[in-house]
Formats: sequence, structure tokens, C-alpha cells
Amino acid sequence: MKKNWYAVYTKLNCELKVIAQLNRKKIETSCPVNSVSNNTGFRKRWITVPLFQSIVFVYISEEEMAIVKQTTDVLNFLYWLGTPAIISNEEVKNIERFTSDYTHIRIEKTIVNPYAPIQIISHKDLSNSNVSSSYTFIKMLLPSLGYSIIASVETATFKVFDSLTNKKRKLVS
Repeated sequence: MKKNWYAVYTKLNCELKVIAQLNRKKIETSCPVNSVSNNTGFRKRWITVPLFQSIVFVYISEEEMAIVKQTTDVLNFLYWLGTPAIISNEEVKNIERFTSDYTHIRIEKTIVNPYAPIQIISHKDLSNSNVSSSYTFIKMLLPSLGYSIIASVETATFKVFDSLTNKKRKLVS
């Protein structure tokens, strides 16, 4: 009874509802969130939204797949080559670590390669060469999901998690 991480599609804006239902069924879940600013008039509020819209990660065995599919507001599993895509444990933990360390995160689609290693890339924004930028962009490639997640941070507070040594290290720009 080997357990793996799988990605599950949910109905729009039902991620928290699905997580609550699965937790009641004793199924481990993960739904990385992102802090974004919501400007309404003169107010600036920070709200948390799921990083991957309509996707919840579940840690289950193949026997528990039927239980997850029968949950209200679950549409289906994310499939790769005709079978439910297995997400590596390291990739899920790195996503959770990345979202806890950084805010202002955005996601981009990339090429899917389930055998490629997770990579953390950083670079200074050079989009406008007339203005010196005090922000640095950190990009983590998630090859088995086909996404990369990108965070912008101020250069003075720029730290990145090194997944090989499990330690934070400060990068010099």
C-alpha cells in the first residue's frame, strides 16, 4: 500500500471545501496558497488564494482513489500519459516551502518532463534598463506539473532555499 502525491481538479473556488471533506476522511492534503493584495478603493487588503487554481494535492494509495473521486466538488485527477500523474514528495514539499518563504508569486506553464530535477533559478529584472531595479526574481521549475512558480523579492532580503542542503542561503546579486 504505497502512497503517492496526486493532483486533483476541483470545481472553481471549492479548494477549501474539498480539503475539509478529505481531511474528515483522514486523507492528507496540500493546497499551497499565495498572498496577494486586493485594492478596493483606498484600502489595500492582503488575501490568500490558492496558488494553483482548482487544484488540490492529495497523498493517497491507489485504493483510496475511489474515495477521492466520490468527494463532492472533485472533478477528476490530473492525468499524464493515460494514468493519474504522480507528483514527487520533494516537489510538493518544495512548493510548500517556497510559498511560505515568498509572497507575490505567479505561475507559468512550462514543458512537462517528469524525470527532470527541480531547479531554482534567480535573476535580476533587466526589463527596463533605464531604471535600476531593487527587485530580484526567483523561479522554481516544477517539471512533473508542467509549471514554474516565480516570486519577486527585494534584493536586500533576498534568500533562497537550497533543496540539496536543506538550508537557506543568501545570494549576492
